[in-house]
Amino acid sequence: MRVQRRKSMNSEELTHKAEEEIAALISKKVAELRKKTGQEVSEIEFAPRETMKGLEGYHVKIKLL
Repeated sequence: MRVQRRKSMNSEELTHKAEEEIAALISKKVAELRKKTGQEVSEIEFAPRETMKGLEGYHVKIKLL
């Protein structure tokens, strides 16, 4: 049981770290777009990209003001 608990915590930690990294990347790209276009980002849409094997990634659509 102790091994599973440690493994679960590790999964939670990895998930949290991935979420932080993705959020930081999005913030960086929003700032780059703002600087290069002079426009604000009004919306970011994420649509799942799935295959027969499961979730492969996401299509991302960014809307500017």
